[in-house]
Amino acid sequence: MTSITGYVAPTRRPGELGVHSMDHFNLVVPDLKQAESFYKAFGLDVREKGNALELYTFGNRQKWGSVSEGSRKHLNYLSFAVFEDDFERFKTHVENEGIKLLDPPQGFQSNGIWFRDFNGVLIEMKVAEKTSPNAKSAFDNISSPPGVAGAPARSKAPFVTPTRLAHCLIFTTDISAAIAFYSRVL
Repeated sequence: MTSITGYVAPTRRPGELGVHSMDHFNLVVPDLKQAESFYKAFGLDVREKGNALELYTFGNRQKWGSVSEGSRKHLNYLSFAVFEDDFERFKTHVENEGIKLLDPPQGFQSNGIWFRDFNGVLIEMKVAEKTSPNAKSAFDNISSPPGVAGAPARSKAPFVTPTRLAHCLIFTTDISAAIAFYSRVL
């Protein structure tokens, strides 16, 4: 797991239009109490907000995800972040790709644009602070000598709390089409 410490200034490639971060995801699950238990066990800071849960990492103000209750489990939407001065170009780019812009889902406030990917996944694109790192985190690999345990016993291991979330898994009916869509549009 990586750890980001301190402020990481945004970096850009001149002339390139692209999403700089995944802002958050929203899942729908049949049982919010079970979801709360799962995400707390994963080490996340789970907060109730209205009829939903919000997922944070401890010591970080970024909301990485939200969980709503519904009849079946599914990915409700993905939210991606762009720089403010790229937003209008992105909107034009998405429209030029022939993608229909949609209203935000009922009950969600948004100042971004909404559309569906090739597979029907709802996507939000909005202006938001950059949360992705600009460089790989430092990693110390301390090796134990032969005959000495290199990891603590599970009963003595500290509780792990992630410092950020770095990716989201989505299922697709066509991997090549998913790669093409997300590379071309985002």
